[in-house]
Amino acid sequence: MTQPTDADDPEGADDARDTVARRRDVRGARRREQILHLLQTVESGSLSVEEIADRFGVSFATVRRDLSRLHQDRHITRTYGGVALTSPTEQSIHQRHLEFTREKDAIGRLAAELVADGALVIVDAGTTTEFVARYLEAEDITVFTNGIGAINILMRKEDVSVVVLGGRLRRVNETISGAEAEGMLRSVVADYAFVGADAVHPEYGVASRTLEQSRLKTLMMQRARQTVVVADHRKLGTDQFSYWSALPAQWRLVTDEDADPIHLDRLRHVGAHIDIAHPLRAVTDTADQKGNQP
Repeated sequence: MTQPTDADDPEGADDARDTVARRRDVRGARRREQILHLLQTVESGSLSVEEIADRFGVSFATVRRDLSRLHQDRHITRTYGGVALTSPTEQSIHQRHLEFTREKDAIGRLAAELVADGALVIVDAGTTTEFVARYLEAEDITVFTNGIGAINILMRKEDVSVVVLGGRLRRVNETISGAEAEGMLRSVVADYAFVGADAVHPEYGVASRTLEQSRLKTLMMQRARQTVVVADHRKLGTDQFSYWSALPAQWRLVTDEDADPIHLDRLRHVGAHIDIAHPLRAVTDTADQKGNQP
C-alpha cells in the first residue's frame, strides 16, 4: 500500500510544521529564561557567547538569536563578546557598600599611592572612591570632593584640607552635584582627579546615572593634570547607561585582577594606562567576622 505524502494531505503537513515550530519556540523561550537565571547567579554578572553555547549545547547562531531577543525585550545589555543583565533599578549606597568590598579596597589602596605630599586632589563620589579617600596617607594635601562618604572619612584626617563641592544632594548615592559644584571646580587645577564610574566604555567614556553627575565628572577630568578612573571589573565594557563623560587622551584605570583582558586591551587603545589591584583575603575574613558578630 502506498503511504500518503505531504502533497496528498497539505493541511496535515502544515499542522506538522506548526507543531515543530511551536516546540522550537517553547525550547527557545525556556532557554532564554535559563540564560537570564544564569546571569543572575554568576559572580561576574556577565557571560560570553561561547560560555552560553557550551552551557546549553547550541550553536553560536542560536545563542545570538536568543541574545537579540533578550536585548529587544531590554532584559540584557550587550558587552564585548557577550552580555550582562540590564539593571532596572539603582542600588542604594548601603547595598553598594556590601558588594565587591575586597576589589574596591584593593583598588582604593593602589590608587591612593599615586598622591604625593602637598598635592591638590579631586575625589569623586562613590563607594570605590571612598576607599581612595580612606588610604590617602600623603601629608598637607587638599581634597575637593562631592561625596558624602568621602567627606566623612577625610574629616578625620588631620593632614587633609577638605573642600566640599556645593549643590544638590542625591540621596540614593550620596552625591552632590549641580552648577555650584561646577563653578567651584572651574577655579581649580588639580594634580589628580579620582573618578568613579557606573561603567567604563572605550567609545563613550565614563557613565553616570544623571546628566548633572555626568557634567561634573566631565569637569573633574578637565580640571586635573591626571585622570584616574577607579572601577572594578564589572564596570568595564557595558553600554547600558544614557549619560557619559568623555575620557582625556591619556588617563589611568585602576581595576582588579578579574578584569577581562579583551576589555583592557580596548581601553588601552583609547589612552588608558592600566594598573591591576590584587585584593587582600584578610579584607573578606574581617568582613565575615564582623557579619557573624551578634
